[in-house]
Amino acid sequence: MRPLLATYRTAWQEAGHPGTGEVMLAFHTFCAEDGEVARAVASPLLDAYLRSIVDAAGDWLDGRVSADYPGYDRMIAKLRETTAADQIANDAAWIGSPNEIAAQIARTSDAFGPYEHVSLQVNFNMLPLEQARSSMRLFAERVMPHFTAAR
Repeated sequence: MRPLLATYRTAWQEAGHPGTGEVMLAFHTFCAEDGEVARAVASPLLDAYLRSIVDAAGDWLDGRVSADYPGYDRMIAKLRETTAADQIANDAAWIGSPNEIAAQIARTSDAFGPYEHVSLQVNFNMLPLEQARSSMRLFAERVMPHFTAAR
């Protein structure tokens, strides 16, 4: 991700835009007091979500490669092989306790370089609304302060 973000920021500046542009990344997120509980609740739902994307796109692609969507076939093939456990282990999904998620965020920032915004995917698949709300509250109360204090 770091080289892609650097390419974007360079192109932004070379095009004459002010600043370095702004980057938003999206992460499936589920926060619970106990990281094991968070993973037990969210992992099956994230796995189902990933399968639904593959099923929908797989039917559409049906072995074809599209000039309008270059590399989409490879992306779907990679998604076909990934699981929630992979996404969590690779910090592509922020699922765990507040301290675990804070560590995931710090690792993504170190690995990718700075990014300005995140889109938290908080009610993926059929996560009950109250669990999504509880997760968001805990994230706001216990994770966000790690990253907003000096602003």
